[in-house]
Amino acid sequence: MALASTACSAGRVRAPTHATITPSNSSFIDLEPGWRLRVVTPILKSGGYRLQPSAQQVSGNTVTLSAGSDFLGYEVSYYAVKARRVEFVSAKVMRSGATVPRAQPIVRLFELPRGMRHVRLIYLVRVSQADHDMAVVAARDTAALEAPTRQVLAHPADGCRNTRETACSWIPSGIAVVPEVRHASAGKDAWAPAR
Repeated sequence: MALASTACSAGRVRAPTHATITPSNSSFIDLEPGWRLRVVTPILKSGGYRLQPSAQQVSGNTVTLSAGSDFLGYEVSYYAVKARRVEFVSAKVMRSGATVPRAQPIVRLFELPRGMRHVRLIYLVRVSQADHDMAVVAARDTAALEAPTRQVLAHPADGCRNTRETACSWIPSGIAVVPEVRHASAGKDAWAPAR
């Protein structure tokens, strides 16, 4: 099975496909079995996940942001990209200087219908009317990913729709999803962002 058209084998990494679907206003990445997803979710008093920094200081090349009193902590969760699904693996919450493991993530992501073997993350890298910056599109075959990708890119506000052949959902704004690949570094296995 292949969740996408790019490959990552033990000790070998190939760059994933980036969008040629539109001009330079978006990109996407097709997930591969063996990868993992690192998800960072802010925990805010006000609810939601979009952190609004309360103060900014600039000193040379360093920018320091203050999270303000709304910020309580954050969760880091991991998902394994498998042959026929994306599966939750673990989560931990960092709050008030303590790290606490969790059995379930704060926000359940990547709950896809059965049979969706190919998963694509679509990054919107332009200002839009949409409340989201990243969509997840899944399909039974890679060719079926093209139409929903075009729809999301053309109409971000209402282009993410489910059909019999595809599933589409938004990652809530403020939550960061980073696809990672395992590679050998200095004789040890390590995870690094997929490129």
